[in-house]
Amino acid sequence: MRSRVVRPLVLLLAFGCATTDPITADDGAGASGGNVTVEGGGGSQASGGSPPSSGGGDTGGSGAGADGGEGAGPSCGDGSIDGIEECDDQNAVADDGCTSCTIDCEPDASKDPTSGHCYRVFVASLNQSSAEANCQAWGGAPGLGQLASMGDAAENAFVAPLVTGNTWIGADDLGGAWAWPDGTPFSYENWQMGEPNYPGIEHCMFMDAEAKWHDHDCADLRSAYLCERLGAGAL
Repeated sequence: MRSRVVRPLVLLLAFGCATTDPITADDGAGASGGNVTVEGGGGSQASGGSPPSSGGGDTGGSGAGADGGEGAGPSCGDGSIDGIEECDDQNAVADDGCTSCTIDCEPDASKDPTSGHCYRVFVASLNQSSAEANCQAWGGAPGLGQLASMGDAAENAFVAPLVTGNTWIGADDLGGAWAWPDGTPFSYENWQMGEPNYPGIEHCMFMDAEAKWHDHDCADLRSAYLCERLGAGAL
């Protein structure tokens, strides 16, 4: 029986993140034959042959990437959030909100272990529109910061310890129905008893110290606001 020779495999790292494509070895690989195939990359590399190109171009064959096109599989730094990445800002700069495809949360913020999103309560007496503008500025880049959205009971429970008084969150019904600013479906509700009590008049929302929701006049002042920061990169 021929002894099996296991060839060493090198995982390609991009900006500190390894690709998640499976690597398989042919059981029949010996000292003078058998192929080692890297699936999902730019073609297969047989022993002694030419290496695949990193982009699945002219010399490496074609392979489906994370976005369905030709090229390499998911990798940190390609600008797309895929695999186990929380963010991908297409650079290798550390501490800029997305480091090695992990969302940075400053010490005063809390990070949801499920989504990786950062949440922070700011204590300031503001109306809803000013609070939203401050959250957007805190996000650091367009579309990343916003008044927090509550997608489900788990998220609401996660932020509950952060909220100690009447605090703006993101929903409003200015479009005719209650909606979250980032497009999160308004399928979960956690209204305080008797709320919303002024439909058609009070169009914004705050969370009380029990993590219950109230409709409220958008122009009125609340004592704090809760921001949520998402991860940079295209989903």
